[in-house]
Amino acid sequence: MGKTKIISTLGKVALNAVAPDVLEQGTKMLNNQLEKRKEYIKIPDVKSVDIEDAKATLDKYNFNHSEVPVQPDAKYANAKPNTIVKIQPKENTSVAPNTFVKMYYVDEQTIISSKILVQEAENAKASKKTKAARSNPKCNRNYFKRICQHR
Repeated sequence: MGKTKIISTLGKVALNAVAPDVLEQGTKMLNNQLEKRKEYIKIPDVKSVDIEDAKATLDKYNFNHSEVPVQPDAKYANAKPNTIVKIQPKENTSVAPNTFVKMYYVDEQTIISSKILVQEAENAKASKKTKAARSNPKCNRNYFKRICQHR
């Protein structure tokens, strides 16, 4: 018998001795997870919902939760005040009933600050265009012609 054949035979014997235990343990783990997930529920979608309504919805499902204000951002400039803009874990995720859910909301001050950010970005963009036009000799001549015509 060659070395390869001996190693192959020993491997098969060892696999047959260990495989049933491994398979049994894997089956138990899988069954435990499936049993545990029977109780899981989906997180309701409360985005764009008023904070108080969102709290009531999560309370109805017995979720633990907190409300966290978001930082100003251009995407919140047109949001409704006191509404949920994001939740973690994400909506429609299946989780255990006692899962902790963070609700991120936008308030009036965040909206005002977000509008200021948008205005500042627009001003910076306009300023950049003006600088680019002034540095271009053709645009510069036209710019000064227009100024001179108005005087």
